[in-house]
Amino acid sequence: MNKTTLAFAVATVLLAGCATQTPAPEASAARAVEGYIEDVNKLNVVDCLLPGQLRKLGSQMTYLSGRRPIRTTEADCEVRGGEYVAYDRADYASALQVWRSKAEEGDATAQLYVGQIYEKGLGQAPDYRAAADWYRKAAAQGNAQAQVNLGALYEKGLGVPKDAAAAAQWYGKASGLDGAGLQFAAAPTAPATLQQQSQPQVAGVSREELDQLRLSAERSQREAQQLRAKLAAVEQQKGAGAVQKQREIEALRQSAERSQQEAEQLRAQLDAAQRQSADQAGQLGAEQRRELETYKFAAEQSRREAERLRAQLDATRQDLLDQQEQLRKSQDELEQLREHLAQQKTSAPAGDDAKVRELEAELKRKETQLKAQQASVNKMAASFDKERGKMRKELAAAQATAKAATTVQAAAPAHPAREQLASTENALNAKLEQYRKSSAELTALLTRPAQGDAGRAEIDRRKTELQAQAQAITGLKDAAQRLALQAQEPPIQLAEAGPGIEIIEPPATLTRGMKVVQVGAGAKDIVGKVQAPDQLKSLRVNDQPVTPDAAGLFRFPATLNGAETTVKITATDQRNQTSHLDLSLVAAGTPATTPALVQANPGGIDRPGDVKFGKFYALIIGNQSYTAYPALQTPANDAQSLDVVLRERYGFNTKLLLNANRHQIMTALNEIHKKLTPEDNLLIYYAGHGEIDKTTQQAYWLPTDAEVGNPANWISSQSITDFIGILPARHVMVVADSCYSGAMTGSAVARLPDGMDPDKRAKWLKVMAGRKARTVLTSGGVQPVLDQGGGGHSVFANAFLGVLRSNQRVLEDYDVFRSVAGQVQGAASKAGFRQSPQYAPLQHAGHEGSPFFFVPESA
Repeated sequence: MNKTTLAFAVATVLLAGCATQTPAPEASAARAVEGYIEDVNKLNVVDCLLPGQLRKLGSQMTYLSGRRPIRTTEADCEVRGGEYVAYDRADYASALQVWRSKAEEGDATAQLYVGQIYEKGLGQAPDYRAAADWYRKAAAQGNAQAQVNLGALYEKGLGVPKDAAAAAQWYGKASGLDGAGLQFAAAPTAPATLQQQSQPQVAGVSREELDQLRLSAERSQREAQQLRAKLAAVEQQKGAGAVQKQREIEALRQSAERSQQEAEQLRAQLDAAQRQSADQAGQLGAEQRRELETYKFAAEQSRREAERLRAQLDATRQDLLDQQEQLRKSQDELEQLREHLAQQKTSAPAGDDAKVRELEAELKRKETQLKAQQASVNKMAASFDKERGKMRKELAAAQATAKAATTVQAAAPAHPAREQLASTENALNAKLEQYRKSSAELTALLTRPAQGDAGRAEIDRRKTELQAQAQAITGLKDAAQRLALQAQEPPIQLAEAGPGIEIIEPPATLTRGMKVVQVGAGAKDIVGKVQAPDQLKSLRVNDQPVTPDAAGLFRFPATLNGAETTVKITATDQRNQTSHLDLSLVAAGTPATTPALVQANPGGIDRPGDVKFGKFYALIIGNQSYTAYPALQTPANDAQSLDVVLRERYGFNTKLLLNANRHQIMTALNEIHKKLTPEDNLLIYYAGHGEIDKTTQQAYWLPTDAEVGNPANWISSQSITDFIGILPARHVMVVADSCYSGAMTGSAVARLPDGMDPDKRAKWLKVMAGRKARTVLTSGGVQPVLDQGGGGHSVFANAFLGVLRSNQRVLEDYDVFRSVAGQVQGAASKAGFRQSPQYAPLQHAGHEGSPFFFVPESA
């Protein structure tokens, strides 16, 4: 039976093609969380504003400092008297409101969080350019997490030019290796897409003219060949008429020479036309690129202004809803007071007019207050309509410039989610206007003199209508938020990228020039991998065709000619998009003047005696028996075996959860959170089912009490990632033996280069032991993974346990990944199954470039 489970999704790309579930009715959701929703939801991570501190200056002056923003759980924020927006209601505007002020004052942590808010989008399109600006400010102050995030943007070309060298530079700064005089080298992660190098487009000279010239040249060439053949036949003839034949031969020779000259002239014209076409194509491409950049800039400006107005509009809409809610409460109070006054008049003894007059005065005051509130709502509604008009104009301008840009680049299909979003927002605004009018009519009824039973019946009817309209507004608002997420688009790209190319064995060092591969004496082949092999059109190594296997793996000889040999790899997909990767092969032991190669170190490293790794903790979850999902076969056995290995061989303090529900998992995380210190390490292992929510495209772990189609008890990957981000532990690693677990956002993990002397190795280990790690190892990509096949364990767990059991030295997580990946792919292929483990850092969780270390007690 296939196992389904989840991995952490952090990016703007979530597991497309995975199985999804439709949300269940609200009543079912309420049942699923009944009994402990308050306790569990208080563990969600929020942006919290703590009250200012009472400070004393000298002996006579005291003052209250400004409010302090922190990122913590809802429960902690409440205990400390803080202010926060509930986790499921937080958005772009509310998050910025917490951190923007401190960021503008120069606080590096606040600048990091503002950058993350812009990069995530939080309900609207990400603004990568603004994210890069804020990351750069924090990075300049030495914030390692901002340096990693900025490097990731350079690596992917989001908001900044795509620049692998700049990415490596920022990763090196974040890791702390630059300051220690050591070279940064990236560990192997998920394949990264390389920059495409587009081929020039024929322009200027028409295709018909080029084809005509080519046909003329070929025709003249054929005529010349025919004449030569006829000439040869004539020369072989003997006998009478030799003089005449000689004349014919001469005439034929001259005709052949003329045809040959014409063919050469036509060929020269064709070459000239092709050169002219290429030149004009280059000029046209440059002009189009400049024009596209202009349109892109204008579109970006309009888009950002439209987003600003949309955020302002959303805030105004929320204020309007709040005001209307206050108005509704005032209407209820007025009606209750009117009823109380009527009762008082009926039941009060004769002569007791003071109480009645007091109630009448209170009634008039309430009526005046209600009218003022209604006027305020009307004024705010008018302001809302005005802002909505502004936003429409900006959106129209953004769409016009974006359309012009895509016309220069390529036709862009309409986004159905955007059309649905516009329709939903129009319906929401119409419903808001209807609610305002109905509320005004109810206010008018309430402020009129009493009209008896008929008047009260009309008031009750109007109140019922308002309640129904309020529910409809809530539903439309939630739908608009979901559609806004679906309608998000990546920034306009000048060209689509070609297939990704990666060197697997030996691994290559990312330098400021080309990648370098060190070739040892016993090396035979270099192993690489090309992305999306099923969409590949051709793969060439030094102009020689190479055929990858079904997984995209390919090999070529590690032939070294002299001290250094350049290898050029070119991959082209079915859309004719091309990627290039240049390698420099150097001999093993090349002096340090050559960029150093970073090779795998499967044996681990010796532990220097003065390196302090801190305590190791592990939360191990094995969910096998489910209430509403099919039972799995191996998670419990996998979790129990891992618990023994980590405790007995590596000295971990472990917490084992078998068949755990949501409350148990979140409670265990919170308990470990309380134990951790900044010197400690945490491993989180999960085996069990996972799912994707169809509406939000959010990825989830499924506790044993999860209901099919109802995410109320599911644990979202985003909430787990946020929780890891606030943990004080130095190194945190997630290992997920799961089906939907491969969509991770890669950045940088430093790897120990081979060939280092013992002193430098010890220095490297000390630096890394002091930097934060937030990494993930998962059992497969977006396809289901094998639940059985490893001697009572899953294929992945069997390989993972085997690596940990056989290890005798300090072992980095990426070396675990390399060993496990090879074993899993081999075992899965024997079963006729494709499964490829993935490894990457967690994004926006505090990663600073270090790997996670497994340290045996015997090391």
